[in-house]
Amino acid sequence: MTGLVPKDDFKRLQRRMNRLMEDVGISDVESKYMPEIRRVQDRMNQVIEDFMAESPAVPGDFSDVMKPLADVKETDEEVVVTMDLPGMDKGDVDITVAEDALEVKAERKTEKEVTGEEFRKKERTFARFERSLALPAEVRAEEAKASLKDGVLEVHLPKVEVTARKKVTIE
Repeated sequence: MTGLVPKDDFKRLQRRMNRLMEDVGISDVESKYMPEIRRVQDRMNQVIEDFMAESPAVPGDFSDVMKPLADVKETDEEVVVTMDLPGMDKGDVDITVAEDALEVKAERKTEKEVTGEEFRKKERTFARFERSLALPAEVRAEEAKASLKDGVLEVHLPKVEVTARKKVTIE
């Protein structure tokens, strides 16, 4: 699965759409728009089912790799990459920098056990993010610096050759 939307969210959306149609009274057989509405509902259900079938993972399973969203900004002195890694700690993240590429891998495994008088519950979660980016300029990998705050990774990569921009006037 790519992106940050778990498959169980799609199933939840599907159930919510079906309930909405029933709540609005769309399921009324006498509605003159019923065939068209039913066709749209069936098509949406098919799109969600097709999506679920394409991925080998079980709904809600994060065992497949997600590609986090990233912003790449270039200044005269450096390239700055900002990437969303929700729920990750700095110990979960591995960053590799080459002259013209950045690779970020993050993996988190947690296990939580809740015990009460009448119930017992044990939950495990697993999240893995992986992203490789081609950088717009050659950078000095040994001088790269990174920070992670509130699930947002920011990597500063100084350029090999600082390019001063010069404004050119037209003659």
